[in-house]
Amino acid sequence: MRSKSFLDRLVAEWPAKALSLAAAILLFLFHNYSTLSERFINVPLQAVFANGFTAGQPLPKRVRVSVRGKEKNLATVTEGDIEAIADFTAFNKKGTYRVPIQIKRKGSGEDSNIMEFRVEPIELVVLIEEKIQKRVEVSPRFKGSLLSGYELVQYYVTPSLILVEGPSSRLERLYSIPTEEIDLTGKKDSFSLEVRVLKSDPLLTFPNGDTVEFRGFVQETTILKTFESVSIVVLDLRPDLRLSQSLPKGTVRVQGAHNILDSVGGDQIRLIVDGKSIMHPGTYTLPVRIDTPVGLMVLRFEPTSVTLKVEQVE
Repeated sequence: MRSKSFLDRLVAEWPAKALSLAAAILLFLFHNYSTLSERFINVPLQAVFANGFTAGQPLPKRVRVSVRGKEKNLATVTEGDIEAIADFTAFNKKGTYRVPIQIKRKGSGEDSNIMEFRVEPIELVVLIEEKIQKRVEVSPRFKGSLLSGYELVQYYVTPSLILVEGPSSRLERLYSIPTEEIDLTGKKDSFSLEVRVLKSDPLLTFPNGDTVEFRGFVQETTILKTFESVSIVVLDLRPDLRLSQSLPKGTVRVQGAHNILDSVGGDQIRLIVDGKSIMHPGTYTLPVRIDTPVGLMVLRFEPTSVTLKVEQVE
């Protein structure tokens, strides 16, 4: 009877006792949890896809991770101790998919005193497309101006086509890709340099590299200019002979470097007749030749011949 009485007392009101024990345990745990510190760390997000597929939309570069634990332990946790991964490798067909963002601990993040990791957002929704490659034309962009009187007459880009990789929807409508700006300011000589292509779309990559060689050929600007009312001069005419009438004016059209032609005046260009063959008074038709400063190319001039009336000096 005594033994029975003891057991009766032991199990008497057991629901209330169990509740009290559970409450004590919860209170203990809550107290411990409430004394933990919390820290927020922004970590890089890695999105991985099945072979031949990629994201068809921009992805967040970072996610926010909250870490709870004892304050002294939290101080040692760095960005490098946490990996945030969105794994889409199970999907190999175009479509929109949702996966949870997984947190992996390493280094100080594996400390058993770090009790909790939470990530925001907790999942990632992404449009997945086929990943393709395509060669597109490289288009150089320029800024600034060459030295006055010079021009970029020709240039080469090597390679002229660059390999681009990305989602099919982006590459299907991509036909050329620009370079970063090439500065022409004050240049007067031919030059070459390496320049990067401009990555205007974050979903595109360049498997063979993103630089090209640019070679530019610079020379003085060539212009055309016509000189009107150019004087015709008779040289080496005998001193006892003279022209009985004035000569007409001529026209000369030349080609030359912009800087040279800008400095040439009309009095520096002459049409010349050689008078040394004239021995007596009379009428003579003689050829006309041109006399211009060095560096000019004569395209045409008029007249090419002139009639002279010569008389005796009295």
